[in-house]
Amino acid sequence: MNIKTIYGGFLTLMSKLMGIDNAKKFDTWLRFHRKLNLKNPTTLADKVSYIELHDQSPLAAKCTDKAEVRKFVAEHGFEEILVPLIMEPVSSVEQIDFDKLPDTFVFKATHGCRMNYVVKDKNKIDKVDCKRVINKWLKTTYGTYSLEPHYLSIPPRVYAEKYIEDMEGLIDYKLHCFNGEPKFFMVCTGRNDKAGQSMEVFFSLFDTEWNFIDEIVGYKNEKKGPSDIPKPKTLDKMIHIAKELSKDFKFVRVDMYEVEEKVLFGELTFSPACCVFPYFSKQFVAQMGELLKI
Repeated sequence: MNIKTIYGGFLTLMSKLMGIDNAKKFDTWLRFHRKLNLKNPTTLADKVSYIELHDQSPLAAKCTDKAEVRKFVAEHGFEEILVPLIMEPVSSVEQIDFDKLPDTFVFKATHGCRMNYVVKDKNKIDKVDCKRVINKWLKTTYGTYSLEPHYLSIPPRVYAEKYIEDMEGLIDYKLHCFNGEPKFFMVCTGRNDKAGQSMEVFFSLFDTEWNFIDEIVGYKNEKKGPSDIPKPKTLDKMIHIAKELSKDFKFVRVDMYEVEEKVLFGELTFSPACCVFPYFSKQFVAQMGELLKI
């Protein structure tokens, strides 16, 4: 039993004994050194936390499930932005037929974050290590140690997507949407994830007109990024897609990439950084809270 499992059990017990709001406030103070007001939510962190715990859309679990969200995106008319599926989701390592997989692909888990295993050459893959990592994913109940209950109903599975060239070097455009309206981008550069382990990444903020917003303070491996990132050629399309996909939610972050002047879908995220946003300045968290209606 690892420390995350133990901590998750502690938070679950605390939630039952003292209420989930008190458990959430304790977790936020302990891990992020920030305070939450869930009785009278005012900041972005307060409000997104409140939504997560008390007013989350029933669609959130489906749209967090990385396999099921593909159907949601397709139903909204954006099937062309989905990364091609290589292997349908399975619930055990024994169901994976490596012989049927192409030379390059990416394994992903449906039910958590930072669960990606990039295979650039199947002939050189360490299958023992790969299976060990996937088994670890499938045994992980994501959401208990971060108080993100919408994760708890997602069945643990693994699937495979097409490998996109230079995937590690792609810019990640994370468009934060409030009440169905795109408000600002958090742009991620310089990231290098390896088998789910968090590596250094740089964050930059821009509004929807691509004006730089100097409100990143950084948190651990999440650093303040550059201000001169070129505006994506597909900016208007990203905004349109995000607006359509966010209509059903009070808050959601729509993650996208630009590859060869085309938009690719990443994921929908309802509780970024456990709803705390520790990499934003407290001033920005307060300012954005005024814009989000709950």
